[in-house]
Amino acid sequence: MLFAKHLKEKSSTANKWIIAAAASSTAIGASPIPGSDMVPLTAIQVGMMVKLATLYDKPLTKDRAKELTIATLTGNVGKTLFRQVVKLVPGAGMAAGASIAGGMTLALGYAIKYAYENDIDLDPKSLGKLYEMFSKKKDV
Repeated sequence: MLFAKHLKEKSSTANKWIIAAAASSTAIGASPIPGSDMVPLTAIQVGMMVKLATLYDKPLTKDRAKELTIATLTGNVGKTLFRQVVKLVPGAGMAAGASIAGGMTLALGYAIKYAYENDIDLDPKSLGKLYEMFSKKKDV
């Protein structure tokens, strides 16, 4: 019972961090300049991953988190490229870029959380599968 309560508290904290990172990513993704959001988005996602790893007592270095983030982004190269190209369309491009950046960060955060709560080892392949699962969910 105590373990379940502890896990529920961690889960609640993780959800807050994931939502905050997604909100920040949404704001950064709205940048109208193609490519200008890549470095800040990666920094937000790496920071989120390291915080979640610490919360769940899973060792994860910033370099490893960056590697996993980049592997996930390159695995979704279509969304990443679309987010950059659509910025060439004034107004609508900013909205689409923001939405995609926020959604990608949200899915990544929930994939990491799921892996930690279910004791799944994180590697590019497992994270890619979990990311896809959460990116398709509409009620995350």
